[in-house]
Amino acid sequence: MSIRSLILSSVLAVAFVVPAMAEDGHRYVTFFKYTDASVKAMTENPQDRAAQIAKLTESFGGKMEAAYWFGAGGEYDGMTIASFPNDVAVAQNLFVRSSGSLAKVMTLPLMTSDEYKAAMQKAKDVKSAWTAPTAAKQ
Repeated sequence: MSIRSLILSSVLAVAFVVPAMAEDGHRYVTFFKYTDASVKAMTENPQDRAAQIAKLTESFGGKMEAAYWFGAGGEYDGMTIASFPNDVAVAQNLFVRSSGSLAKVMTLPLMTSDEYKAAMQKAKDVKSAWTAPTAAKQ
């Protein structure tokens, strides 16, 4: 099983258990990869990183709902699921990235089936002058 399949399976498993729509906003899944320096520091001084992530998320007006680590390594070291009242999750990512503790971070909004269907309907309904690069006529 590839790492991408594993990540997708993890997100889907959690997404089916927890609805994507939060009470006052949306849920986001964030995948992260620590720098080697961060891993070294954490192995020299083991600590509860979930508590730190929850505290940080709250300072940005959100709520961390779950945190998981991938002990076998791979493309990412872990993931969190958090709800935010708006797209402030982007600001949190910028804050964490600026610390230098992460080598890689990716945040994706989670959507329910109904929300995704509404997005598909919107895509179908929008009429635009945009043409795909593969279109025969530009």
